[in-house]
Amino acid sequence: MLEFSKQQRLLRRTEFTRTMDAGTKVVTPHLVLIGRRNDETLSKIGFIVSKKVGSAVIRNLVKRRLREIFRTRLHKPEGIDIVVIARGLAAEADFDEVARSFHSALDRLQNRLQQRPGSGGKTISPIQPLS
Repeated sequence: MLEFSKQQRLLRRTEFTRTMDAGTKVVTPHLVLIGRRNDETLSKIGFIVSKKVGSAVIRNLVKRRLREIFRTRLHKPEGIDIVVIARGLAAEADFDEVARSFHSALDRLQNRLQQRPGSGGKTISPIQPLS
């Protein structure tokens, strides 16, 4: 059974800001995903849909779609906090288009976080020796 429990959600403002400040960003035409590693085996996700996206009805529709896309994803990431910011095109796109955008962005985010172990998502530039 697929579910979206309270333990899988970012609920507090501090959780959102910590993820957004120290996270890695992936941008698509429909969404912006920001993710960072957490110290848990479970991933947490939170959604931001501003008034720029549309009226309250449209914003709620976009949030319901995003929750459903995450809930039904077969291979959920482990140990990542994720903030999903909906962009204006998310309201105009159909469900499948947003789902493809979400899945590709989440896969790219996971790959970026795996490439940088221990960096918390921040890019660390190596120090070049002087010649």
